Amino acid sequence: MSQILMQCKNCAKIFSPGIELGVGATIILEGNRAQCPFCCSMESMPDGTFRGTVEGVVKILESSPNQLQTAKDLLEALEKSKSKNDLSEVKHSSRFSKFKKWIPDSPEKLAVYIAILNTIIQLLIKSPTIQIEYNNFVSIYNQITINQTK
Repeated sequence: MSQILMQCKNCAKIFSPGIELGVGATIILEGNRAQCPFCCSMESMPDGTFRGTVEGVVKILESSPNQLQTAKDLLEALEKSKSKNDLSEVKHSSRFSKFKKWIPDSPEKLAVYIAILNTIIQLLIKSPTIQIEYNNFVSIYNQITINQTK
């Protein structure tokens, strides 16, 4: 089983909201909150289908002539986004129109999407021709997220 991890906006520590995904599982999150075990802050979990988002982004990247560069460009655009207007510009730019469905609608949801793209980039750097499988992705995602907090 793979756990989903999230980062507390208050203390910046990584924690699991207690959600574990079994092989082939899909999770739909909407309006959920989790309490940080370190500082007791209540944190909003990003809405959406986690597996659907990962697989949707990966599918679009697979059709890109340069998967790694496209992922890096999208990551850079999301990292620069500070407001809803910034995200709207990214969604409506011709460069990222294929990703429109998967780009978050608020800056509060950016952390997970940035972590997803970072994980995809790490997988592509290790093996540029890799077929990214969801369970492998979740395992790498959790390793990267944990290592970033050390």
